[in-house]
Amino acid sequence: MIRARQVSTWPVIWTVAAFLALLLLTGFAHGETVAEAEARYGACMNKVETNAEGAFDDAIAWEGLGGGHPARHCALAALVEIGHYAEAAQGLEKLADEVRANVVFKAQLLIQSGHAWIAADKPVRAAAVADAALRLTPNTPQIFFLRAHALALQGKYWEAADDFSKVIYAEPENIDALVMRGAAYRQLEARDLALKDLNRALAIHPDHVEGLLERGIVHRLDGRKTQARADWQRLIARHPDTPAGQAAEQNLHGLNSGSESE
Repeated sequence: MIRARQVSTWPVIWTVAAFLALLLLTGFAHGETVAEAEARYGACMNKVETNAEGAFDDAIAWEGLGGGHPARHCALAALVEIGHYAEAAQGLEKLADEVRANVVFKAQLLIQSGHAWIAADKPVRAAAVADAALRLTPNTPQIFFLRAHALALQGKYWEAADDFSKVIYAEPENIDALVMRGAAYRQLEARDLALKDLNRALAIHPDHVEGLLERGIVHRLDGRKTQARADWQRLIARHPDTPAGQAAEQNLHGLNSGSESE
């Protein structure tokens, strides 16, 4: 089941090296040293995870004092966590256009924007951002994954499977790519290929949430009710409060009652 997922894990861009790249291009807040600005950025980004609203307020105040692009980037990260996905996505696109950084850095900002567009349920915009990022840094697995996800959400499953394949070729144990390519194959009724991918992913990570849901669906479609029940029961036992766990409960109820559900 391919769904738009909340952006909870961004590409790692606020490492020290990435931060310094931004800082050198934008300067510091008044009277701030490099070390102080670096510490302030790190503290802001850490606060995003625990108190996004507070981090946003801090970042806006810092930007007003001359914090520049690092401050704005923290504010945009906070907007994502708060759930203002479209606003954050637009801001990240603009930031990528403004920073005078190398193409790799710009592409990373676009990747973040694309994931925010997906969370905003705008897969067409996300795919366009991914295309722009690929023009900057071709053959980047992160970008192919982003575009594949966006294409799958548009129902373009063959194109999505092709992009997921590029990810898997570069990163053979990328579990999310394996699961999502399996989901795409299942939508295309290529269930043998779907099951191969899902088995491969679950051999690496037996409790993968979407993997267990998807493999259970494939088992049910192929008439393997016992295996479908086992996957969904495992998912419900380990991840009962997730969207996938709730979907598994519905599917299991349908299986037990003889009705169809996904």
